[in-house]
Formats: sequence, C-alpha cells, structure tokens
Amino acid sequence: MLSRVAENLYWLGRYLERAENIARMARVEHEVLLESGQEIWHSLVSTTASNQLYWDTMVESPELTHSEFLIYSMQNPASLRSTLVRARELARGLREHISREVWEEINAIYLSLALRKQFISNDIHEFCSETQRRTQTILGLYDNTVLRDEGREWFRCGMYLERADMTSRIIDAKYHILLPRGDAVGGAFDRFHWMAVLRSASAREAYRRMGNNEVDGIQVAQLLIFSQEFPRSLAFCVQALQRHCQQATAQTPKRRRAAAERGIALLHLDVGAMEMEQLIDDGLHEFLDGFQQRLIDIDRAITDDIFGAEPEASQHQRQLTIEQG
Repeated sequence: MLSRVAENLYWLGRYLERAENIARMARVEHEVLLESGQEIWHSLVSTTASNQLYWDTMVESPELTHSEFLIYSMQNPASLRSTLVRARELARGLREHISREVWEEINAIYLSLALRKQFISNDIHEFCSETQRRTQTILGLYDNTVLRDEGREWFRCGMYLERADMTSRIIDAKYHILLPRGDAVGGAFDRFHWMAVLRSASAREAYRRMGNNEVDGIQVAQLLIFSQEFPRSLAFCVQALQRHCQQATAQTPKRRRAAAERGIALLHLDVGAMEMEQLIDDGLHEFLDGFQQRLIDIDRAITDDIFGAEPEASQHQRQLTIEQG
C-alpha cells in the first residue's frame, strides 16, 4: 500500500474517533448544564488542548463562546466542524479504499453540517447526538464493509491512538481543572462531576456492571486507565494499538517500524505494571501528561519513519547517483 494512502486512512480513523468523542463530550456538557446549572465548557476546550488558541481567537472575535469554539468554529482546527470537514476531505480521496456505505455516511454528516449556516446554542444536544450516532455507525460500517487488510489496520491504529489520547484528556480535565478543594473532595459536587466523566467516556453502565454503586473518583480512574475489558480505557487502547500496528507493519522493514513498535511496547508494559496506589502517589496529572507525550512520540515515529520514509528503490538510486557523480 502507498504510504500516502496508509497515512490518510490512519488520519481518517483519528478524525472520526475525535469527532465522536467531541460530540459525546459536548452532549454530556449540555446535559450537565441543564441538570445542575454548572458550566464546564472551558474544561472541554482544555481537553482538546485548545485553551491558548481560544484566547487568541477571542482577540478578533470577542463574542465567541467556549461552546461555539469547540463545536462550530473553523478557526479552531480541533472543533467538531473542522474535524468533520477534514474527515470528509480524506474520505473523498480514499473512495477506492473505503466502501460506498462508509463514504455515503461521512458525506451525509458533511451535508448536514453544511446546511447549518450559523451556530445555534439551542441545537447543541440534537446536533451532537446526531453526530455521535452517525460516527458510531461509520466506525461499525468500516469494520463490516471493508477488507481486513493493511489499510484497515492503519485505520484502527489511528482510531485507538486517538481514543487513548482523548480518554486521558477527559480524566486529566476533571483532575487538573475541575478538582475540588478541601471538604469538597468526595462530596456531592465531586461525585457529580466524576459521573459526568463516566458519561463523557460512555462508561457509566460499565462502571455499574463492575459492582460500583457509589461514584468514587479513584474507582472511576481505575476503570478508565487500567481496565482490560473496557474498550475506552488506556490499557485496552494501547494493547489494541500494539496489535493493529504489528499487523499493519508486517511487510514494513524492521528498521522503519522499530521506533514506533518500541514506543508502543514500552507504553503497554508501563501501563500494565502500574498500580493505582503508585499512580496516586506519583501524581495522576503527571502520569497522564507523560502518557499523552508518549502518544505524540509514537505518532511522530509512525509519521516520520513509516509514512514519510523514502522507498528503498529511491534510496538505492540516489546512492548510485552519488557514487557515479
């Protein structure tokens, strides 16, 4: 498979997973606002690592709200709208490598978005719910309508790397930004926001099925970080990323895939060896910050060493040219 095609499938997986996450988190935030009157849009902007960009954009657009910036603004490359537009652009160039059903669903989301001429805050819940359902449909269609070949493995690599990153940011936003002080820890307000975290990660039912009746921050973090059974936990995503990357790079020269494989393997081992008590002692925020940086390093290794590597034939020809010159 051409490196360009593999890279585009990898990013299509990332963008669709990102869109589904943003839509789900925004829907939950809207519900939290209606239920409690507590607005935490700023934490969602932080979850997408867009805080500084938001304040920079506010200089030119002082009326821009956190919700509009996160969902609709094309000035924000991490917004739901920007993400869906890029996913559609990639899918259009990948028509030969994805099924007709997948393309039609992606195009349908884009056309639905194009009909919205402006951002209307009252439509947030409906729009985000629809986007979440459609992206989940696309992810399911992709697995059931395309060949399980190298392209599919790169798509899944992108999806699981993005999911691991977003789950870590959901936890970190609660811990680092919404962290209560003093007596509020473990109180009603604290439990309410940890429940919002579970809902943001689609983990509420899984948490209860594990026998947890009360919402406890440590137990929530335990599920979202270490569970081997929950598909959005960090441990599950890293393990899946390792499996799909190995299958995607089966025909890739060892020296080109070594850095990415080593980075994923070490991250998998480190997460598997970590205990919750040790994580709390060392610092949850520090762990999550390091986890996100290691995902960035893995993404860079995949991009530079695998997608961006010069073909062997070209290297050989260049060496012959140098020697002849």
